[in-house]
Amino acid sequence: MKIIEVIETIKFFHQPYIWSDNTRDKVLCGDVQKECTGVAVTCCATYEVIKKCAERKLNLIISHEGITYNYEKKYDINCFENEVVRKKIDYAYDNDIVIWRDHDAMHGPFPKNNIREKTDLIFYGTMKELGWEKYLIGDEKKPLWYKIPPIKAEKLGALLIEKWNLNGLRIVGNLDSTISMVYMCEHVTGGEKDIAILDNCAKAEAIIPLEICDYTVTTYVRDAAAMGMNKVIFEMGHFNAEELGMKYLANILSDIFVNRCPVEFIQSGDGFDYLLK
Repeated sequence: MKIIEVIETIKFFHQPYIWSDNTRDKVLCGDVQKECTGVAVTCCATYEVIKKCAERKLNLIISHEGITYNYEKKYDINCFENEVVRKKIDYAYDNDIVIWRDHDAMHGPFPKNNIREKTDLIFYGTMKELGWEKYLIGDEKKPLWYKIPPIKAEKLGALLIEKWNLNGLRIVGNLDSTISMVYMCEHVTGGEKDIAILDNCAKAEAIIPLEICDYTVTTYVRDAAAMGMNKVIFEMGHFNAEELGMKYLANILSDIFVNRCPVEFIQSGDGFDYLLK
């Protein structure tokens, strides 16, 4: 089947969803009229991921995140002013690879009147990959809160490293604390929205963010732990945190395209290394 047919099939899977020029979900490079030799699903189509796809003869990459470091707004794919962008896209074209971004539909349309109508597959997929369905508290369409069996923070951190296949974790707080309430707090950017996140963090013992801002949530957790509270934050980074959701999508697409084209999950890989004292 052609690459465009694969993309349209995935769009159909995401229904109901309104596609428009404003969506970030679009073809970022490549010729969609070519026959699909295989699909790679990843959180971010890094240069290393593109090279792996070329080696494995997978010519369609489904990437959750963008590829030009600025939401595709700054760099026209026909006029690469940035050398790294140019080399990256040239490599994809030279190997007949199409990159299609699947972001907005994965997260589902924004709630109407504070009611979520469609599942956020990144967080739902994370829950499924962790096997935490029975621990969920709150909205299954966007799972952010879990009441897990009591576990030491250090042991929970080791579990997260294993499940996400990480090189390590940046940890702030009390590793000796006993954790039962886990909150995936999404973006922490230092803006006004952090006030509501801080209120929620007061109810949680372990916090797992995407981005993090040191002077809001991180400092709050550090002070709370210093006061003897059961409080710890596990910081793995935005792209790392969304990997399990894309792994879940790869499993779904494997069933959809069975006997039609191969589908592989290719982890972007932990973007962080650690030097320890």
